[in-house]
Amino acid sequence: MAKIMQISDELKDWIMDALKNEVSPIALANALIKKGFDNRFAYETLFKIVGNEAIGTTERQQVRYNYKVPEIGRKGNILHASDRVVKVLSRNEKPFVLHLDSVLSSEECDEIISLSRSRLKPSRVVDTGSGEERAGSGRTSRSMAFRFRENELVERIEMRIAELTGYPAENGEGLQILNYGLGEEYKPHFDFFPPHLVDAGKGGQRVGTFLIYLNDVAEGGETVFSKAGLSIVPKKGSAIYFHYANEQGQLDRLSVHSSVPVKKGEKWAATKWIRESSIYQRY
Repeated sequence: MAKIMQISDELKDWIMDALKNEVSPIALANALIKKGFDNRFAYETLFKIVGNEAIGTTERQQVRYNYKVPEIGRKGNILHASDRVVKVLSRNEKPFVLHLDSVLSSEECDEIISLSRSRLKPSRVVDTGSGEERAGSGRTSRSMAFRFRENELVERIEMRIAELTGYPAENGEGLQILNYGLGEEYKPHFDFFPPHLVDAGKGGQRVGTFLIYLNDVAEGGETVFSKAGLSIVPKKGSAIYFHYANEQGQLDRLSVHSSVPVKKGEKWAATKWIRESSIYQRY
């Protein structure tokens, strides 16, 4: 079987992200080789990227991302869940980012923080070479994840997100709670998986992220989409939904984003990553 001798823009972006998070170039090259890339090509490509040299990418990936407004963006400026009415504060088209008000009540925010506080651990990142989770210097928060439908509050939030986005609750990963202390951040990154790590048997690729702010941050902690010139200030109970994958399998590289350092106080947030198909068996 012929070895792979070309690399996509998406994979290049993920390699660069991994290098920023201190993954060894050798480890990344070996991961490419295991996936069928030519040995020499893999090593030369990695060291060109490390040396900031230009590399060629596949013609297919040079096609401009085909934007299609997701279902949540076609519902107007007032969204209805079975237990809540949510107003759209603003929207950005490229990348698609919808800013929503009062997705959770103040009491719900306080309760989910209380339920998660004792279970927080240092946040981890996905190693783009092995697919395993590990510590990363670019992500300095603490976090935990609830199991799907773990309790009444989590299930209520999951169903609300499903009703707002139009994606079944079973497509969502476990609700992750994040806590950023003073000076903590998450450097620029993508939420979608590198193509070689997508597992169709576990829901496939991530297509969108629903991020809920659980407290007001005194200063700092904004979510920044640098390529769109967009900065979202955390407001308790508000949320953003951003979409970055289409039906053609393209991934929107304009969706690169970061959580800038907290300058005063702390930041709490809840994240629901949504995949293209069901992760769990329906019941």
